[in-house]
This record gives sequence, C-alpha cells and structure tokens, in this order.
Amino acid sequence: MTVRNLTIDDFTSWLDCACEVTAPDGTVTMTLVGVAPIPHAQRDGGGFRLELEGPAEPILAQSIMTVSGPDGSHDIFVVPIASDARATRYEAIFY
Repeated sequence: MTVRNLTIDDFTSWLDCACEVTAPDGTVTMTLVGVAPIPHAQRDGGGFRLELEGPAEPILAQSIMTVSGPDGSHDIFVVPIASDARATRYEAIFY
C-alpha cells in the first residue's frame, strides 16, 4: 500500500463544504471552516491545520477519523477543540 503525503492543496477546495466524518463512536456531517498553513513546519509538503465545525452533540472523541469531502476521503487524526450550545469545533494538525 502506498501512503501519500497530504498537503494543504488537498483541502483548500473543501473550504466551506460539508464533509462526512466517520469516527469509532459515530458519523456526523461537519463543515470545513478553516484551512491555514503552519509556517516553518518541517514536514514534506509544508505544515497546515484544518478546522471543522460539527453539531453540538455528539462530541466525537479524538481519534483517527475518515473525512470525506467533495473529491475524496482521507483518514486523519482529529481532536475536538471547542464546544458551545451551537456547535463543536475540531482540529487536525499536519506539522
């Protein structure tokens, strides 16, 4: 199996798009609300962060999740970072 190094370009077209996110404890629809470079990251292809916004409930535990967007799916490690009565925000860091 060949593993491809993801880059920020794999996600910029997903910005503001609905994504189906499947985790061990459930599947929810989230919106990719942020795609930003991380300056000075040492990884091939450059570092970047993704921010997803999902429903307030359920709050999915940090885990490797399958994020399916407009042009494919990627398994990435996603962590919840904030929650309020309206939504829960999640982050994935590629450093």
